[in-house]
Amino acid sequence: MADGEDVWVWVGHLGISARIDLVLTEYGDRLTDVSIFGWYVSTDGTLTETLDPAVMDGYRARWPHIRWWAAFRNMDNPSEAPRAIFDALRGSAAARAKLADQVAAVFAEYPWLHGVDIDLEQGGAGDPAQSEAIFEAVADRAHTLGRKCACALPPLTASGSVGGEDWVRYYELGQIVDHVEIMTYDFAWMGSAPGPIAPGFWVREVAGWVASQIDPRKVSLGIPLYAYFWTIHAYPTNSSGWRGDSGTYYAAWQHFTGFRTGDGTQGSPQGDGSHERIGWVVYRDVDSQSLWGYTDVYDWLEPSMFDASTGIVSASFSGREYTTRYGLPVAPTRWDVVDNRPTDEEAVYTIEPRRVVSEAGALVEPSTGYGLTVDLLQREPVAATILDDYITSETAYVADPAWEVVEPLDGYRQWRGSGPLAYDHDFGERPLYVQARGQFATSGRFSIYSQGWGVRYTNDSGLLELVRSGSVEATAYVTPRAAGAAPQEQRFVLGLRVRENSARAYFGLTEEGRIPTILSASGTAFPGGVTQFDTGLGAEMWLDHLYLGDGWWYMPRERVTVQIDAPGVTEQLELGGIARTGVTWRDDGAQFRPDTDVDEHETRTASISRDWAFHHWNPSPLVSDVAHTVTVIPTDIDVWVGRLVACDADYARIIYVHDPQGVLHWRAAAAFEFGFAGVAMWSLGQEDVRLWDLMQGGLLPSDTKRLNA
Repeated sequence: MADGEDVWVWVGHLGISARIDLVLTEYGDRLTDVSIFGWYVSTDGTLTETLDPAVMDGYRARWPHIRWWAAFRNMDNPSEAPRAIFDALRGSAAARAKLADQVAAVFAEYPWLHGVDIDLEQGGAGDPAQSEAIFEAVADRAHTLGRKCACALPPLTASGSVGGEDWVRYYELGQIVDHVEIMTYDFAWMGSAPGPIAPGFWVREVAGWVASQIDPRKVSLGIPLYAYFWTIHAYPTNSSGWRGDSGTYYAAWQHFTGFRTGDGTQGSPQGDGSHERIGWVVYRDVDSQSLWGYTDVYDWLEPSMFDASTGIVSASFSGREYTTRYGLPVAPTRWDVVDNRPTDEEAVYTIEPRRVVSEAGALVEPSTGYGLTVDLLQREPVAATILDDYITSETAYVADPAWEVVEPLDGYRQWRGSGPLAYDHDFGERPLYVQARGQFATSGRFSIYSQGWGVRYTNDSGLLELVRSGSVEATAYVTPRAAGAAPQEQRFVLGLRVRENSARAYFGLTEEGRIPTILSASGTAFPGGVTQFDTGLGAEMWLDHLYLGDGWWYMPRERVTVQIDAPGVTEQLELGGIARTGVTWRDDGAQFRPDTDVDEHETRTASISRDWAFHHWNPSPLVSDVAHTVTVIPTDIDVWVGRLVACDADYARIIYVHDPQGVLHWRAAAAFEFGFAGVAMWSLGQEDVRLWDLMQGGLLPSDTKRLNA
């Protein structure tokens, strides 16, 4: 094989199936590296064998060019959790030394192994240097014995990991090991909303960041060979609460062709009588090059496919279309609370669930009727808006002369400066919530003050202080942020809530989701005076979003109302509402406040996902072969509405799966766009075996010499 065409696969974690045996026997000339998951690691560094590597002897004899790797994980230990194992190895030099000894023992027992492959996951935000010490211990021992060390690493972009694996530093790890497999998959997974397992925009972001940190010739791009199946007709009933499960390419094929029906029956014409054998339409996602489709869905619409709309914004983000109603940024009389009740905003659709032809040739429909499922991306409630300002309301402030508004990027504005930046209003005794998003141009301190309380954040140390009339009431350390980064990098979010007898400080790195409460203290507020932002210790700040809200009242951002009209039938149902206790709602239902001095999230047990969620009208009044008018009314602001799906009330799924065309697409991208050594495919035995007929086969003598080097 030529440079850039290495093919790495993993085997062993599920045994050696007939399909794996077929590929290793007949298509070994397409493979360059086989990583054998034959061990799991324990907290003390012990490796426990789970698969006898000798089962590879026949394949080794047949394909002498393949490099074989001993792979160990922290994921399969039946008695110790992955994070506990990771933390134990981080914290103990003795455990790391024992792990190195255990790796040496594996090499001694199986001298034909080319190297060791490390797969440590679920490390969270653990100390990067301590994490790297594990890899150093193993790599140093492997190198001493003349062997190589590789590792499978989570996918990161310059902004971090979608899975929270913040211990990873590509550059440092790339200096320690000889090869890296980047697990560019599971962007969508069993516990997430449905979507591409490896969306193209994200894979390219990850690959670009990796290539900037590690020699691309040491990198294999991860490619998924499997499928995910998400249930979409009802809420999950499994103990994990996950909406999906995984399977092979062939399992997806069975669902799409009707070989496997909704009741789990394989090959029978009807199963228990509730699900006919039906073939379903499959699409190719252009961005990810993966296949996807619905089963047991009789009509569906993208959110932009409305017949008419009023007051609705339609757009797309990360490959997903949505519609929404945005709130007013300021009340008609400035400094009042904004009235964001719905008026006439709506999107009107036509849905017609039609009977379909089964494999027996009959027109069939769901045996118990239809459900209507709507995708919603909900938001955490926000303090009832007084001023929501993306730096377009300069006259609302009294600014030190050192402050100015600039537009460093097209359509993106910032306040830049130092000193005080105050709201041009005396709020008297009014409880307030004040928030800023920004970044440090130079190191120092940034503060928010209101009603005699203040919160101060020092960027280089991460020190957060809650102060009252200049006296420090509480302190904590949060994530430090570097100064001097480019616009929109190294940003943070700082908030202060002041009520009559208490104050709270909030800090986060993003406005997505709930901004955590870090500090709280009791004490009487001092009404009057200015509510302002300020810098200290010589800092210059760039601020791009300033928010001012009521200190008690919240606006929910979670509900929509759906209305279905058919001949002689009109019904409505509210979707997305979250149950709360100990709150008082305004008569119009547009705002609520806690009855006691608690944060909003303490009034509910349900969490609000930062991901798309399904909301179900099941059973719904939909009937077969009738055009229904479906009107979506955004009860709350900022709720993103996704697809509308008319599905079998008993069973329906959405499936994403990678096929040979998608695999070959990303194999070419790895070689020609990023100059990587090749691809690493998770995992052998889950793929459409026809893939191997499409892979370049046959090794020239010069290639064979290179592979054994």
